[in-house]
Amino acid sequence: MEDEQFMQQLRNLTCQSVDWSGFDPSKWRDEDINDWDISDDAQGDEDDNYASDASILSARHLDPFNVKPTTRPHHTGRTSLRVEDVTDEQEEYRDASDLENIRWPEVSVEQGEIDPITELFTPWRMVLEYPNLFVGKRNGARARPLFTLESLHENRMWDLFYLYRPSNEGNKNPLIFVPTYQMQHLLDVINRKLDVEFTFPRGHQDMFAMPFGQSNTAKPRFLGRSRSAEEWKQLTNNVPARKPGDTSENAPFLAKQELTRRLNSIFSIQDKSKKTKNNQYKRCNLHRAWGKNIKRVQRYLGLRRRVLSDPEVPSFTPLDLTQPTGIQPEKSVVFVAIDLEAYELDQSIITEVGLAILDTAEITNVAPGEGSKNWFDFIKARHIRVKEFSWAQNSRHVQGRAEYFDFGESEFIEVAKIASVLKETIEGESSTGGEGAKRPVVLVFHDQSQDLKYIRMLGYDVASADNILEVVDTREMYQYLSRSNNASKLSNVCGFLDISWKNMHNAGNDAVYTLQAMMGLAIDMRQKSLERAAAKASKANTSNDGYVTYSEFTATKEDVDEGWISTGELSDGGEPSLVMAASPVPNSVVKTTVDENWEL
Repeated sequence: MEDEQFMQQLRNLTCQSVDWSGFDPSKWRDEDINDWDISDDAQGDEDDNYASDASILSARHLDPFNVKPTTRPHHTGRTSLRVEDVTDEQEEYRDASDLENIRWPEVSVEQGEIDPITELFTPWRMVLEYPNLFVGKRNGARARPLFTLESLHENRMWDLFYLYRPSNEGNKNPLIFVPTYQMQHLLDVINRKLDVEFTFPRGHQDMFAMPFGQSNTAKPRFLGRSRSAEEWKQLTNNVPARKPGDTSENAPFLAKQELTRRLNSIFSIQDKSKKTKNNQYKRCNLHRAWGKNIKRVQRYLGLRRRVLSDPEVPSFTPLDLTQPTGIQPEKSVVFVAIDLEAYELDQSIITEVGLAILDTAEITNVAPGEGSKNWFDFIKARHIRVKEFSWAQNSRHVQGRAEYFDFGESEFIEVAKIASVLKETIEGESSTGGEGAKRPVVLVFHDQSQDLKYIRMLGYDVASADNILEVVDTREMYQYLSRSNNASKLSNVCGFLDISWKNMHNAGNDAVYTLQAMMGLAIDMRQKSLERAAAKASKANTSNDGYVTYSEFTATKEDVDEGWISTGELSDGGEPSLVMAASPVPNSVVKTTVDENWEL
């Protein structure tokens, strides 16, 4: 790497205010890092397998917030271990007796009850497998003897808690947790013994300090105090049965989704040797989940019926888009597409909110038209500009179009009132369902993770809405259609569907185009599924024995392994899954100044 390239990477990895003047990049080459042990984020068997690009700072011990002019990178001795120092002799630990033998205060509740005191928890997997998942090769070999079940109970006790998953399906075994402060104390003791600085690793801190109970979801229950490996086994093998509330049955759907995602993330961190196969498995299940999601969208739009337990001979004739489908839209859903724009120089400044709403009750007897374009007229759109930040215009990365809303008049609303607007749009009472009744809502995004983050920043918690059925992402729909692992821009999706568009990056326009794209993709994939099914049925009827082999109707092995294809018209998408692919939504504050195969 050339010195200038190195300095550019250094600047990119640190904040803009850091002054690297006086730092000589040529000197970093002089340091022999082969004798170092970098353990902060290393995974796998090699010490030079850093977890992120930012590890170049860790490897050179450069602190971007404490940079001084220097001719040689500062090398601390905190994890230094030369090759010649490694022997077969038993590790001699430093004295940590003053830190050990801590007797934690007794938990004030009985077994099976919720402790009101303990708020942050660490999964037991993070405790037991810490050296395998987060420590480099050399220090990992030193640390592993201290992380066996027996060693973890030497001069130590653990308060164990258990939590069942929010679904009755799948793995019924509860997860075991300990208070975060007890895990931190363990690391303090080991740091003293080994003269290292193990911490909650960068990028995974949330795994070690997990809160629970948000939006009426379940909280861990006290299991007991473990003073030995035998006692730990006895307690964990005799976890009490589920109690009311343990499956978060009273929590909103999206809150259960988020809890499930967080619990699944505990097992998403793998040893390097397992990563490749595990990543393929996750991709496959994710793609299958997208396929099922699309089928449910088709049911909500009245494009697909539920698969009956004893169906009549099905008709695989493609839909006549010039006529009403004759299928009642399921659940009388209201689709709400949302798009938000943020200021490119400060992502905590939300400048625009776009809303596009489609009430499926209004399209029941309306012919979709080619590409569902007849239904476009029933979309109601709003474009909201945040009053305090109307000055913020994007131009560096994208050209903002805040002044060019093409589906009505823009509104200027104070930032403090935006959350109420979102809540009223999503959770407003139904005019026909009686007092307090709400219509079922399906949220639609193009890249849900980003927009959900912005919505949270505005002060509205989507997970608290108990009438949201699920979330649809047109980016994922198009990826499923094209069998691609690469995301596409909304403009490319609209181009594929022959949807005319202009003035994108106006939040109101983008919300409308997102909803139009959802309908267009749903119809396109519905027609193709019926055409494939008709071709299969025709081939079966003309064959000698009426039997068609599976290989005649599947694509490549890669398509099968990636979860792109499978049972077609034999399935209908089932019920919404609790597994959400979206990224975790941080608690930011806005500035005020899959085990089945599916085919469509």
